Amino acid sequence: MIKLRDILEEATVSMGQVHSNPYVTSFKSLKQIEEDMDYFPAKFSNPEAKSHMDNDVKQMSKILGKASQQVIKVMMDGVKGGRYDALDIVRGIETGPWDRTHDGEKPFMKMLWRKVRKGFRRYMPKGKLRK
Repeated sequence: MIKLRDILEEATVSMGQVHSNPYVTSFKSLKQIEEDMDYFPAKFSNPEAKSHMDNDVKQMSKILGKASQQVIKVMMDGVKGGRYDALDIVRGIETGPWDRTHDGEKPFMKMLWRKVRKGFRRYMPKGKLRK
C-alpha cells in the first residue's frame, strides 16, 4: 500500500524542475500540503461544552426522527386515501412553487421517500408504484 507521505515526497519540486509523477496536483511543498490537510473542526471550548453538545445532538436527533415519522405518515395517508399515487410524491417534491419549503427540506423529504418507497408497493395494485 502506498502511503500519502511517500507520494508527497516523490511529488516535490526541486530547483524549478517538475518530476513526472501522476500524483502531482500542485507545486506546493510537503509542508504546505500537510497544512492544507489540517481541516478538522476546532476543539470544544471546554469538556462540559462537549457533553452538553452530545446531549443536545441526541435530543435534536429524536425531534428529527419524530418529524420524519410524521412526514412519512402524511405520504402514506395520501396514497392510502387515493388522493395521489406513490410516484406523484416524488413529482410533487421536485416541482411546484419554489417558496413553499425552506433550504434543506426538499432534500430531506426526498431522502425519506427513497427510504420508504418499497413500503408503498403494498398499497398499490400489483405491487407497482403507479396504478
